[in-house]
Amino acid sequence: MNSTTAYSNVHRGFLQACVLNSTLTLSQAFKIISQLAEKYAPDDPAPTDDEMDTVVAEINAQIGRFGQRIVLLDFDPTQKEYYIFANLSDTPLDRVQEAYTEAEVDFFRVVLHELACTEHHRIQQIACLNLTANVVASGEPLTKGRAEELIDDWLEEGYLALTKKDIGFGPKTMVEFDRYLLNNFPDHIDTCRLCKEVLFYGVKCDKCSEMLHKSCMKKYIQRLKKCPACNKVWTVALE
Repeated sequence: MNSTTAYSNVHRGFLQACVLNSTLTLSQAFKIISQLAEKYAPDDPAPTDDEMDTVVAEINAQIGRFGQRIVLLDFDPTQKEYYIFANLSDTPLDRVQEAYTEAEVDFFRVVLHELACTEHHRIQQIACLNLTANVVASGEPLTKGRAEELIDDWLEEGYLALTKKDIGFGPKTMVEFDRYLLNNFPDHIDTCRLCKEVLFYGVKCDKCSEMLHKSCMKKYIQRLKKCPACNKVWTVALE
């Protein structure tokens, strides 16, 4: 596939897939790119991982003017990479408000706030459902049945994720709500010392309790076998 040509049906098709799915694993994304290339560029060689990165960069060059971007995220809890379609043109809660009622948006806000302030940013599923009691929006009350449907929707869309059978921040929230959560919960949300990005999940040094992205630490330890904070030998497993 010759990705250096003009913006093509392969680009358009992959963007549409990202918009429709919100969150794609690396393998799902590569399968979609391969199918699109076979359909629209059958005479070209099969695409490679590097060419997929190029296609994504070319799409981002087109949609950046609209405040949109396809982001590749390394999701620490599963150690999988995801392509996420992110709309960064307005405030995160405004985007959620376009699709849900006032009470449902308030429930989403309550869930995010609870996750932000809870150690390790995980809560039990039953505790998540019980947060309906904290919804203060006017209008029809939010039932637990509807809350359960919403949680399932947000899990599928990547706003939430199941981590160790608990509810946690999903990859889409980590991309679209990182600054919102960092600004509103500075005492609970940290940044990684190595990449300077918001730290939702990570691995903790057993010498100084410094938290870092597992993916960042895996790269760092290839060069230096010490904690970047306390400078003592790193002994915590990264698998």
